[in-house]
Amino acid sequence: MKDYSKEAEENLKKYSDFLEVQGCGKVEMFHNLLAEFNGTPYVWGDETTESSDCSGTVCASLNALYKKNIRVTADSLYRNYFTAPAEDYEGIQAAFLLNKDGKAIHVAGYMGKGLFLNESSLEEHGGTPRTLSELKKMYSPYLLTRRKLKEGKWA
Repeated sequence: MKDYSKEAEENLKKYSDFLEVQGCGKVEMFHNLLAEFNGTPYVWGDETTESSDCSGTVCASLNALYKKNIRVTADSLYRNYFTAPAEDYEGIQAAFLLNKDGKAIHVAGYMGKGLFLNESSLEEHGGTPRTLSELKKMYSPYLLTRRKLKEGKWA
């Protein structure tokens, strides 16, 4: 059986290049890259449009955008990369779900128009766009917070 994960990763990078040529800004490009994960089956530890987990979706989109190869957990994204407060919807953002100890146990990247791409085993059809209120309801035991990608952290 052919492994499509490398091909999917390359296709995401090519799509990022295409968006850049079209004149899209970084934020719009991030939104579009996240949208490529709509319907992607949830597989813990994966990070392609063929299969992914929550942090893999955000990392793969950022990697395609910035031509990097960084793979970290939701908690590492929260503590080390998305460290700026999100008081508006400008910039590259994500919603994080924190447990009682303050550890980020889940992340959903902001894809624009009030929607976050939720890649989760709770989603019947894989990656699904959700509003903040839907995320709060789905993950009610956890504290939901939004943060922006700190300028220059991934670049």
